[in-house]
Amino acid sequence: MIRAGWLATGKMVVYPILDYPDGTQLINWVAELEVSQRSDRDWNRITEDDTFAAPFADWTFDWLDVPGMLRATENVFEYPMVDQDPLPFWTRGRVTLLGDAAHPMVPRGSNGAGQAIRDTRVLTDALLASPGAPAVALLAYEEERLPNTAEIVRLNRVNPPDAILREVFKRTGDRPFKDISDVIAPSKIWTMLDRYRSVTGSTVEALQDNT
Repeated sequence: MIRAGWLATGKMVVYPILDYPDGTQLINWVAELEVSQRSDRDWNRITEDDTFAAPFADWTFDWLDVPGMLRATENVFEYPMVDQDPLPFWTRGRVTLLGDAAHPMVPRGSNGAGQAIRDTRVLTDALLASPGAPAVALLAYEEERLPNTAEIVRLNRVNPPDAILREVFKRTGDRPFKDISDVIAPSKIWTMLDRYRSVTGSTVEALQDNT
């Protein structure tokens, strides 16, 4: 998996999906760029505008030809990286929300899927703890999960899971470097990562507690 660049000048995420018998791979890639806010949202819009590829025109490496990869893509979809302000409540009686319906957040670091899994675990535990009283269980689930996911939504706006890329971008002025330790100390990287993991419940300790 490759995660490189930053939104101001072009960020790219690339990872393989499937190995083919002929030695090639099915690749998923995401190009992220800061643009003016759109008034509409459509996650199924196929774009005919290839100007998004310009920031990556010189991203040709011996291990990956990014311009070639973009040209070889059959369909390119354009979609907004958006979130919503945290809701005041999720539950009414025997109806509640879960996952993106409850807390849509900027899709970085598999946050949507990760938090939906945590929702499911907490909701299951709440239902088991209140047999025959689903309305009570749903309120207990909301009480635990709503404030936590609201904090994650707000944190993503200032320090998302890929904030390390932003930090390196600022420190280098987008200039090449040979060793990351020349730009930022490993301890600083771990501090940033641990802060995010503690809020999202993705520390090793938290994951072990949920097994």
